[in-house]
Amino acid sequence: MKKRKIDFVHAYGVDNCLVRVADPVFIGFGISKEADCAVKVVRKIDPSESVGVVAMRDNHYGVVEYSEISKEQAERIDPKSGELAFRAANIVNHFYTTEFLRSIETFEDNLAFHIARKKIPYVELEDGQLVKPNKPNGMKLELFVFDVFPFSKRFGVMEVERIEEFSPLKNAPGTGFDDPETSRRDILAQHKRFLTHAGAAVKDNIEIELSPSLTYAGEGLESVDGKVFLRTGIANSLHELDALF
Repeated sequence: MKKRKIDFVHAYGVDNCLVRVADPVFIGFGISKEADCAVKVVRKIDPSESVGVVAMRDNHYGVVEYSEISKEQAERIDPKSGELAFRAANIVNHFYTTEFLRSIETFEDNLAFHIARKKIPYVELEDGQLVKPNKPNGMKLELFVFDVFPFSKRFGVMEVERIEEFSPLKNAPGTGFDDPETSRRDILAQHKRFLTHAGAAVKDNIEIELSPSLTYAGEGLESVDGKVFLRTGIANSLHELDALF
């Protein structure tokens, strides 16, 4: 990256179908704040949601994993807003300067491991049988990409709308949340909003997927104003979109 004179990096979780890759708004936010690190957050939907939260600890920004925050802390209410006190959910959507990334080698020995208690299959020494435990029987020591945040000298936090930028895929089909069906639902719903915001109407039960080559965040769809979409399909161009009227 140094040879290619890349100054900024956008890192994101590949399991989020609504991520805006190389988001110019987020990158512009990081640059305008002169941040060496920045993070996008959404508001937690409830105290038990399995997401880490961005918070201040020892006067430094960092991420507290959901497995590391107490029930009391997770449920604490901000008396001023009436919302959760720790509500800034980390969605693994980060901005870094390459200058900061190069500095990590100076403090990487100070990074603290996270303890993850896992169900680890093992083989019985006596009979060679494979055992799959039904409760945690071991620990993993983990480091995460966001563990460098506390070492940032200038940090930025940008809140975005969950409905527009966060739909993670974490569970098996049919689970009912954060699964392939909810990912599909959320991206199709977003693309329907893109069309209706551009002035079009989409009939009930019609599903239209808009390729990133056609629109990035709903722009460039002015030609659909006043049109009514009657067919389900995928549009990679305005010509293909016209065929769905």
